[in-house]
Amino acid sequence: MLPVREKVPHTAVRILFSKTGDLQYISHLDLHRTFTRMMVRAGVPLWYSEGFSPHPRLAFATPLSVGAESVYELLDVTIIGEPETVDTDALRALLCDTGIPGLEIKDVYLSARPFSAITDSDYEIRLRTADVDDALAAQCEEALRVSPLVVLKKTKKGERDVDISPQIHAVSVTAADGELCIRTRLAADSAGFLNPEYLVGVLRGRGLVLRGDPLKEEYSILRTAVYSGGELFR
Repeated sequence: MLPVREKVPHTAVRILFSKTGDLQYISHLDLHRTFTRMMVRAGVPLWYSEGFSPHPRLAFATPLSVGAESVYELLDVTIIGEPETVDTDALRALLCDTGIPGLEIKDVYLSARPFSAITDSDYEIRLRTADVDDALAAQCEEALRVSPLVVLKKTKKGERDVDISPQIHAVSVTAADGELCIRTRLAADSAGFLNPEYLVGVLRGRGLVLRGDPLKEEYSILRTAVYSGGELFR
């Protein structure tokens, strides 16, 4: 009879971080590998799963598409130890010097709230496009406030027309310094997550933005916060 393997006490620790600059172009899988290697190098006591292929347990909240930046990213990592013995300040000190441009560890803490409690995310979308003025900003805001707002959306069952207006919880558009700035709060729960790229697609499809020289026009997406029922999610 095989001996019973002793259970190793382990605790989930939450990391709040930002990824900006060139890091917007790495995939979710590459980000997972980056954090794993960074924590191994820093000597973080990672807890490994049991079985034939042990691996550290890392879970990201609402991963972004490649090409989007964020100053509010969340990662849960499981480390060895009971909750009362985990020194989050020491862990933050180990990780703060990432050595990776664009990756900043902002906080490390224990949290009892699961990622499934997330309901919304805030984004800032900036578009450098032709003929930017207050009138164009007003047209863009009006276009994004229309209900229903039907787009061709990719789902697990294939592409289909979907009304995304219920998933746009707030939106405003302003013009300044030759660019449009869209500030919006979008659904981010597992059932109704809305990619901010769809808002850019709506405006482009109506001929309002990105209709000029593609070498001179561009846009960027930045996630600024994550919420649970109107309260900043931690």
